[in-house]
This record gives sequence, structure tokens and C-alpha cells, in this order.
Amino acid sequence: MRIVVYALVLASGLGLAPQALALDCGKAQQPVDKTICSTPALKKADDAMSAAYFKLLRETTDPDFHEALIRSQRRWLKVRSGGVDRFGAAESDPDAQQDDASVLLGFTRNRLAELQSGRLIRTMERQRAAAAKDSGGAFAGYDTACYVLPPPYGRWSFSCFSTAHRQQHDRICSVSTEWATGHMTEYRYLSVAKDGRPVLVAGCSAGESDVERCPEPDDDAEAKAIAHWNTAPSNASYVAPRPDQLWKYDPDVDPEPIAAPWMQDCLFAPAFPPPGQSRSAPAAKP
Repeated sequence: MRIVVYALVLASGLGLAPQALALDCGKAQQPVDKTICSTPALKKADDAMSAAYFKLLRETTDPDFHEALIRSQRRWLKVRSGGVDRFGAAESDPDAQQDDASVLLGFTRNRLAELQSGRLIRTMERQRAAAAKDSGGAFAGYDTACYVLPPPYGRWSFSCFSTAHRQQHDRICSVSTEWATGHMTEYRYLSVAKDGRPVLVAGCSAGESDVERCPEPDDDAEAKAIAHWNTAPSNASYVAPRPDQLWKYDPDVDPEPIAAPWMQDCLFAPAFPPPGQSRSAPAAKP
């Protein structure tokens, strides 16, 4: 019995290109390969998912989107090949009690639905629209890590956490989403390109974090008293954009954070952060 798996390789002069290789199930060594080979429903789902991917790839004529789709699928395959990691899973949750084949089947069917829905292309279109007026530059793009989240944090879902950077001349505005022990935190940063590298100027956070809380348009008086951009921020959570690691578009990343009003102000306001919303030290809590 043979199934088809997909290795994505760099074709000389052609950029990223997909190549299909046959896996001999009689010689399968990796646990995920063996599970796929021995589970007819999973093999069928994998075949359907692969067909949907190649169909979408054929229909995608935009070269930037085409390349991003290949990278996205390669990343998804790498995550799946890591198998079912049950560390942190809630043993009492029915979803956590599924066997590996069932988890992989649901994971693969979810990817099939994503590929067929058109959402991946729509996501990149929104990313392009959000940055349409930016000058762009070497420090604009996405740096993303993806995982399988077990119950209770996810339903064995493919979840991606990204730092997205937009650039307007020498001004770089970044938003990073991080997940830890079930809590999400959004970090926001302003950097300035100097001598070919980004220099952190200000930062704040939204969500579960003990660092400076970002100002929000709907803050009440109490929140306004403490919310601010720190103009002497710690580098603890900041990872400077590295051009060689950035994707121009990432179909697995929600475009909403990069289109937020604060991001527009960060890029295009004459001065940012606003003087009334910045401090060089944490505010005293009332």
C-alpha cells in the first residue's frame, strides 16, 4: 500500500515549488506515517486534503500568495509530523481521550476545510490591504510559530502565534501575540530603523501581562491613569525583526491586529506615542 506525502522543495530559479513523493507504507518508520498507513479513514482524509491543497495552489496566480501557501502547507505538515503531544492535556476532557488516529483525522479534516473554504487567500488579501499605504521595508512581515493545542486550551487545533511588523520609512510598528497557560497577551512595540537595525523605542501590552498596559480608546478614568506606552521598555519580550525570517504574507495569521487603529497611528501620526500616553517608567497604581 502506498500513500502520497508532500515534500516542498526549493526549485532553482523558480522559488518555492511543491513536489509529491510516494511513501512506501511497508517501510514507514515515523509514528505519524505508520498511523496514516494503517488507518483507512485517515489515509482518505489525507488524500483529500492534499488534493485540495494542490487545487488551491493551481488556482492561486499571485506569486506572493502562491509562495506563502507553499510555506504554510510545509509548516502544517511539519507540525502534524510531530504527532500528538498530550503534555498539558486535560485527562478528564473527552477530546483528550481520543486515540492518536482520531486526533490526526480531525486535524487533517480541519486543514481540508481550511483549504477548501478560501479563508487562507482572504486572510492574505486582508493583510495586503492593511499595509497598502505603507512604504514597506526590510523589517516588514510575519514571524510565526505554530503548534497543536490540546484540550482544554484547544481541540487539538492548529494554532499559530505571530509577531507581525509593518514599516513606514524608518518607523516599525509590531504586534506580537503570545500564549501561556491558557492566557493570551498582545504586545505592541514601536521601533526605529537606525544603521540598518531596528531599535526599540516604546512598548506596552494588552491582556494577561505584568508589563505596561496599553492605552485603549474606551479606557475609563481609572484605566487612563495607569495605561501608557513605556518609552524605556525592557527587551524581555521583544524580538527584533530579522529580514531573513520574515514572510511577506502568512495565511495562518489573523490580519485584524495589524489593522487596529493604534497601528495606523503608530505608523502615520506625526508623533508616536502621544506625549500624554507615554512614560519612561511604570505608573504608580492608584
